[in-house]
Amino acid sequence: ELRFAAVSRPEAMGSGLELAEFHSLPLPEGVFGVGPLGVPAGDAESFADSVRTIVARASRPVREASVVLPDAWVRSMVIELGDLPAEPQARLEVLRFRIKRMVPYRVEDLRIQAVPIGPPGSPGPLGSPGGPGPGEAAQCLITLANAAVCTMIEDGFSRRGIRIGQLSGATLATLQAVNRGALAAGLFGLALVDADGFSLVLVRAVVPVVWRQKGFSEGLSDADRARLLTSELRLTRTFLSERFAGEVLSALYLAAPRAVEPFWLQVLGQGLDCQPTRLALEHLSLTGEGFGEAFAELAPLAGAAAREVA
Repeated sequence: ELRFAAVSRPEAMGSGLELAEFHSLPLPEGVFGVGPLGVPAGDAESFADSVRTIVARASRPVREASVVLPDAWVRSMVIELGDLPAEPQARLEVLRFRIKRMVPYRVEDLRIQAVPIGPPGSPGPLGSPGGPGPGEAAQCLITLANAAVCTMIEDGFSRRGIRIGQLSGATLATLQAVNRGALAAGLFGLALVDADGFSLVLVRAVVPVVWRQKGFSEGLSDADRARLLTSELRLTRTFLSERFAGEVLSALYLAAPRAVEPFWLQVLGQGLDCQPTRLALEHLSLTGEGFGEAFAELAPLAGAAAREVA
């Protein structure tokens, strides 16, 4: 499905966002593949036609846009890097070398971005730009996606006269929509669940410190899945207690389909020893106008639109 959202920022609301309009369109069979990271890239012409159809429904001409990809098509991780070369190709080669043994993909097929986020506690990509101080190792948020899929998407919009300012995964985009106060208050967590898997990001003082993504294994019973997930989350909890001794999660929000919400609330609570909360409108920098029950699905789109891209 292709979704289009336009948001506005009324002057009376300050930094809050209001949904101006929303449209959705089922994508034809075969537009995208079903392999890892959305490959193989599918029918570029059909995708461009779908873009034309959905933007034609907008009340105003669309010249610039941000695109949110499913988390299954985007992978993020927090790793420690030294200084990266300034020259783009040399920088890319260093990144490929560092992540080659960390991901099950051909690194030559990936589009890779590294955003310095500095040591824990310093400003990062979710707040103002920041990085490590002199002599400090650089913590980086690494994001990767399949280059062929990204190019197909960008070309599909470009052929309709639309410039793409950013491509983002759903979890990172949703974080952009979370109230700034929550992100800055100690350890904060966000878990997103969809049909393909789940993502968990833990943020401390606006800086991501843990990023976990996992696809679902076929054929597992709920009991077996709960046991495996709880065990993995307990390892994450141990990591947090060792790295941030004495600190506890101040909040953990869950965005999941209603049918599986009880399962995930229980698993997250047991695994991370906290009381997770269903993501609600009051947790986001959005108003109640126009969002209704679909606000969790629209949060990634609103968050992407809230970020200014040069």
